[in-house]
Parts: sequence; C-alpha cells; structure tokens
Amino acid sequence: MTGISRGVAAFAALIVIAGNAGAQGRYRVLVGVADSKQMALIEFSPCIPAETSACGAFVMRTIDTEIDSTYGSKPPIVTEQMAPDSGGAIAVQEGILNVTTFTKRGGVAGLGRLMADPRRTATAVAISADSRYAFAVPEAKDPTDLSQVRMIDLSTRSGIASIGLQMRPVGIALAP
Repeated sequence: MTGISRGVAAFAALIVIAGNAGAQGRYRVLVGVADSKQMALIEFSPCIPAETSACGAFVMRTIDTEIDSTYGSKPPIVTEQMAPDSGGAIAVQEGILNVTTFTKRGGVAGLGRLMADPRRTATAVAISADSRYAFAVPEAKDPTDLSQVRMIDLSTRSGIASIGLQMRPVGIALAP
C-alpha cells in the first residue's frame, strides 16, 4: 500500500472537537492531497450549546478529480485571506497562523492572535462566505504525525474543531 493510499484509507483517523461556536449550519471544505489528483470533502459542524446534534469534523468523501469534476480541480494554496465583510482576516506567516478580528471603536483596530503548533506548519487558509469562520491546513512536520484541517471562529480567534489527516494536505477552499 503506498503512502498516499494509506493516507487516504486512514483519512479520518482522528477527530478532535474543542470549544463551542454559537452558530448553526454546516461548512464544507475541499482539501487537496499532495502528489495525487485527489481531494477530500470535509464537513465541519460547529457545536451548538443546548442542542444534541452531532458536531465536529467529518470526511464526507474522497474525490478523484480525474474521474469526478463535480467540485472542480484541486483547491489552490492561499496563504492570506480577508473576510468578505472585512470583519476578520487569516494569514500564514512563517508557518504560523495569524488570525485578526477588526473592531470599530473610535477608529479601526485589529485584535490579533498568533496560533502556533510546534508539530505542524500552517500552509493554506480559507474564510467562509458568511465571514464567521476561517479554515486552515497545518501540515505535520514529522511524517509519523497527523496533519490537520482546523475550523477557527473569527470573532473569538480560537479553534473550535479540527480533524487529523494521515496524508499531506495542500490547498483548501470552501466547497460550492
């Protein structure tokens, strides 16, 4: 079994859920698989207090872009993105995530937070169309470690869900 097929076969090896998000809805992202024509469709569902619905991150399916063009080609590698309503931004700076929320109190100010992971290097980011959440791809530095896809609440600048991946992810975009 090759490294890519082993990584795809064990795609949902770990699900970690943290915090809660006071927002309803599901967000789907596409994540490219390095050195292949594959990408994964991952669904994030924020945890909602007082509801018993499932929350966290789940791999919906793996897509071979040579056979299935439903979602287009593999997502691009974007290292900086601003929310459509300019309420926040996320950027990769030397492998560290910089999440900023903009406020207007007597002027425009930005409240930022650096999110570093000693075991992973951030490589790509995306922001939801409703400007509430950012998504990031931290790639594992050690091949025996898991890479991740993380969902970040832009208003609190904190991670609210993540999923571990046993493959090398490249590029991320919101699914249509």
